[in-house]
Amino acid sequence: MALTFLFASLSLAAAGLAGPGIWGAGTSLAVVHLFALGWLCSMMLGALIQFTPVLCARALALPTLALPALLLIGAGTAMLAAGFLWLDGWTAGQGALALAPAVLAAGFALAAAMLVPTLVAARAFREPEGRMVILALGALAGLWITGAAMAAALAGYDLLPVAVPRALPFHILLGAGGFLSLAAFGVSYKLFAMFLLAPEGDGPLRRAVFGGAALALAMAIGLAVPSLAGRAALPAGLPVALAAAATAILYLAEIRRLWRSRRRPQPEVNMRWSRAALAFLALSALLSCPALLWGGQWAEVAVFLALVGWLSTLTLSQMVKIVSFLTWIQVFASQIGRRPVPLVTELTDARAAGRMLALWCLGVLCGALALALGHAAGFRLAALILLAAALGIGREAIAIRRLRHLDPARRPDRLPPLILPVSLQGSSHDNTRPARA
Repeated sequence: MALTFLFASLSLAAAGLAGPGIWGAGTSLAVVHLFALGWLCSMMLGALIQFTPVLCARALALPTLALPALLLIGAGTAMLAAGFLWLDGWTAGQGALALAPAVLAAGFALAAAMLVPTLVAARAFREPEGRMVILALGALAGLWITGAAMAAALAGYDLLPVAVPRALPFHILLGAGGFLSLAAFGVSYKLFAMFLLAPEGDGPLRRAVFGGAALALAMAIGLAVPSLAGRAALPAGLPVALAAAATAILYLAEIRRLWRSRRRPQPEVNMRWSRAALAFLALSALLSCPALLWGGQWAEVAVFLALVGWLSTLTLSQMVKIVSFLTWIQVFASQIGRRPVPLVTELTDARAAGRMLALWCLGVLCGALALALGHAAGFRLAALILLAAALGIGREAIAIRRLRHLDPARRPDRLPPLILPVSLQGSSHDNTRPARA
């Protein structure tokens, strides 16, 4: 579902429905939320559902809620996009803007019903990864509150005297710098240590990262409340941006320490390209204060680098490895000791994945430059480059699921379903031996 929203948002951006200087239009708001909510939030919640049991070393609570949560979040995202289009005159979206937050709240609540009991039962606050995920879920609540208040105001319901221009910076900070980044911090602590063969554990840097994140989140929520009523000046967000930037710098220092302590001499493709994501995080953090002070193109570039550069590059690079790892577990784990099994790396074409990730990073740089210069045609070109890269990475994910990089003689006769859970097998492609890519 996340990839579907990614393809849709990039296609619309390439068509010129979003770009420099027009982010306040209904079509642009629809594109932004298809990307940020449909692509990034869906993928991040999926990652948390998958890795919280790993972080907590216990089974996920109420796992059957995953599918209804997915459906509600997908439906809420589509309704929100339709509501934004209604602002530009699309009558079919009337009423969707007011209803979408309620649908999204139901989806988020179901996800929290799985994650929070698992974290609490394992006393996850004792570990740096768990503490960061708990903070991220708190930021998600603040993200929804600010978003729902602004959506109601735009829909014409005066539940609160919301000043949308003053609440918007806190909404963005709670989303890109709060929920998405803090969850990425927590998950990456475990993933990077696993993929780099680096020692895990708490330490001064990780405690400093948590302290900075907690301070920034507390200030963001505290300042967002008066901003919703229009009583806060826009520069009030500057302390939050400073705390968030300092937290990002501390996180980068911790990842550098982790990288230097690795036991894997040659990192795999997912980790090599994760370094590009970390570079985009550094750039976005450096631009966060000018973005809040001066807005305009500074804000556009900073948010673009955070969402498309840092978070999406990290997600896409790790997705290649995680899809191959989960596929290997489904297909070959039960055969260990019975027959020779391939390595996880053999399920992936590292060169093809690397080329697509390089193309994605090129699109990020072109998009940031186009936004800085206010060049609409350049931004559409960047969106096309990003779309081509995303389609290429999606194609690689399908190839991994179909074991197309393995010799046909080494593939089993029965493959797991492409997307659906193993328990729902039954489609015709399950029993076919796919052709070699």
